[in-house]
Amino acid sequence: MTQTLPRLIWLATFLLATGRVAVAQEPDPTRPPDFLQKPADGKVTLPIESGVQTIILRPNGKAAAVINGQHVEVGGKLGDKRVVRITESEVVLKGATITETIKVTPAIEKVPKQVMTEAKARNKGASNK
Repeated sequence: MTQTLPRLIWLATFLLATGRVAVAQEPDPTRPPDFLQKPADGKVTLPIESGVQTIILRPNGKAAAVINGQHVEVGGKLGDKRVVRITESEVVLKGATITETIKVTPAIEKVPKQVMTEAKARNKGASNK
């Protein structure tokens, strides 16, 4: 009986500890996001995309882009605006009263290679001490 009591105490402590851990588990990382879960009506809704998702530059054809999930080419229409120009970094749309430029990566500014080379060359000079 003297060995049974410590075993029972250890078993009770273990069960209490594992019971608390099971309640505090993280969500399943393999579970699909909530927006992909099928609601009761069976319709799946995807999140609304905004901006330019893809730029397609063809050497011998019209440039194209995917904007808000819609494929457009130069000269085509996106809503009430016409696609005027597509470059590797932006799409230019012209409406009745306004011209709109949509950047592919608005927070990133490309710097030409020459400018960066000149800046590095200036920094490698000997110091005048």
